[in-house]
Amino acid sequence: MTRSDDVSRRLGRKVLVGTAWSTVERFGSLGLQFAVNLVLARLLTPAEFAYVGVLAFFMSVSYVLIDGGFATALIQKQNPTRADYSVIFIWNMAFALFFYALLFITAPLIALYVNMPLLEDIIKVFSLSLPLSALSQVQIIRLRKELAFGFMAVVNLGGYAAGGALGIWLAMRGAGPWSLVWMQVCNMAVCAVCYNLFTRWHPGFVFSRESFKQLFGYGGYLLMATVFQEACKNVQTLIIGRRFSPVQVGLYGQAHKLDQINSYAIPQVLVQVMFPFYSRIQSDKERLALVLGKCVRIIALFIFPLLTLLIIVAEPLIVFLFDEQWRDCAPYFRILCIGGLFTSLQNINFYAVAARGHSRVLFQWSFYKWGSLLVLLLCGMNFGMFGIMWAMAISNANIFVVNALLSNRYVGYPFGCQIRSLLPFVGACLLAAFVVMGVYFKNLYNNAETPGLWSMSVCFVAVYTIIVLVFRFRVLTDIRYIYQTVIKR
Repeated sequence: MTRSDDVSRRLGRKVLVGTAWSTVERFGSLGLQFAVNLVLARLLTPAEFAYVGVLAFFMSVSYVLIDGGFATALIQKQNPTRADYSVIFIWNMAFALFFYALLFITAPLIALYVNMPLLEDIIKVFSLSLPLSALSQVQIIRLRKELAFGFMAVVNLGGYAAGGALGIWLAMRGAGPWSLVWMQVCNMAVCAVCYNLFTRWHPGFVFSRESFKQLFGYGGYLLMATVFQEACKNVQTLIIGRRFSPVQVGLYGQAHKLDQINSYAIPQVLVQVMFPFYSRIQSDKERLALVLGKCVRIIALFIFPLLTLLIIVAEPLIVFLFDEQWRDCAPYFRILCIGGLFTSLQNINFYAVAARGHSRVLFQWSFYKWGSLLVLLLCGMNFGMFGIMWAMAISNANIFVVNALLSNRYVGYPFGCQIRSLLPFVGACLLAAFVVMGVYFKNLYNNAETPGLWSMSVCFVAVYTIIVLVFRFRVLTDIRYIYQTVIKR
């Protein structure tokens, strides 16, 4: 065994352990979020959820500006110095305090714009999560760079459990939307305390202009690209909050939250671990393209059938989970799931390009991607809520195509090859859906008992699995390769 093979295997094992812990953290967080949201949805009304939903635009943009693109720059940088980390900490805290003050001052105007008087006080408390988040960002970057996802999993799960318990207790006491506010603040506070108490790094308050210039040269473009992305992705909450009722805002928020778990959060498990790995093999373009192809197929294997099934069972599932008052968010959820098929693959391509050091290119293309979303939203809003939902779905498809084309050019993973690798999963999902819906409508036509939620789900999964195994999809070879070269050895 050569030294390079040994290093490669050690890195592979470290990535595997990181993936395992990241999976535990992500699915644990999803499980906790789902359980907490399930309880809160039965204790609160859609209108009460609307208050926090409207804040998504301001908070997402603020979080991105606080990060400044430096997290990605530090992970991409091979050997960051203590001065590099100190620069990031000072930037994060300065911007967090600035945006907290800005939101505090503009809270009355925001509340007036969306005609929600209570929102003024909610903004002043909810935005405390910004400086609390900034306190632990550098520690999180260091842990991610070291692939130390185990400690992060324990802290993040503990923080969310504490926040969720507080939120449920307050909701049961009749706190209404304030239960959602204090849940978020508590979560951030617990994580900040744990990361600062139990990690080996503490800020040195050393500001290096050279470090700032170097990091911003890479991260600055990602910052601007991501700010534009987050602003455009969440601007629909302002449009909905301005033009529609609080109930519709709450229904959209619940549908969006449920869709994000499936189309974004689950694939992000793989993306979170793979970006540091991408950065380590960035000079080996052929290997990077090979790994990217495997990631795309693995995501499609699990996410495409999940979203297809959710489109089929959306209404009975939402009523079963959240109660009858949330039934009207099912049509929104179906459309978002269609867009989610493309969302699930956006970041895996995006970060492969970023790992190659092409942050400027990503920034330049962000004007087209998110400008197109704004145009689509402005057109869609004239057709009501469904117009906005379809605008978002079409935009997701457009963004996927752009990121895949950039991956084609800068990583070497051909766009046509990527599309062809996805077609078998699309075909399997459509065939499984055809079988399930055929049984459903046959029973409906014959006045027989139609399949229930769980029967339809089991039938769909069984048919899809049989298709994948019978036709020996290439992804099975990908999984077998990972097992033989990483896990077994």
